[in-house]
Amino acid sequence: MGLLIFIVLCIIYKQPISWQAAFYFPAGIIIVLLAAFGIGTFLAALNVKFRDFRYTIPFLLQVLFFASQIIYPLFSIQQQWLKYLLAINPMNAAIELFRSPLSGTTPDITVISIGLLSTFLFFAIGIFYFRKTESYFADLS
Repeated sequence: MGLLIFIVLCIIYKQPISWQAAFYFPAGIIIVLLAAFGIGTFLAALNVKFRDFRYTIPFLLQVLFFASQIIYPLFSIQQQWLKYLLAINPMNAAIELFRSPLSGTTPDITVISIGLLSTFLFFAIGIFYFRKTESYFADLS
């Protein structure tokens, strides 16, 4: 729904959008879905196993918010090592794909590659840990 409202607002305000948005927007959505599913299943399993873990989740979400390029563009960071460290956050790859057709720039392939790698890693770890610990869920509740 948010994407539809966004497209309508872009049309109303005459924001030029590159034709590449037809490929970049769905790719960004897929990255967000896979990362959210992987991290969500991992945190859900941790929350069931360790009851006090639910108090750390808002802190982790706030750290991930400030580690994503919502407020600042990632290309404004001068230190390469910090740029690559922040690229581990999968949301940076998705934001890079969303921002690119709107700004008319080409996305940074390195940031997207690191983000994709971390997305699939978080997805695999989340599913693996959830499947490993789900047999204990009934005993722990």
